[in-house]
Amino acid sequence: MRNDSGIIYATDRPFILCVMTTYLERERDGEEAISHIARAAWEMFERLGRASEYGRVISPSNSANPN
Repeated sequence: MRNDSGIIYATDRPFILCVMTTYLERERDGEEAISHIARAAWEMFERLGRASEYGRVISPSNSANPN
């Protein structure tokens, strides 16, 4: 059984993630699953935080507003 939770501070989109696993053959399987889920969630929220109100990701180098 493996579990983890935390506050993740993605750009302009902090979020809370809780992952719980059970019935594992190896504890490492749970650690890997938690790692993959956390990475996928961070990538999604990081992309959303950098997106414009229309959903398009604006690169700082192409933006007139350097915020």
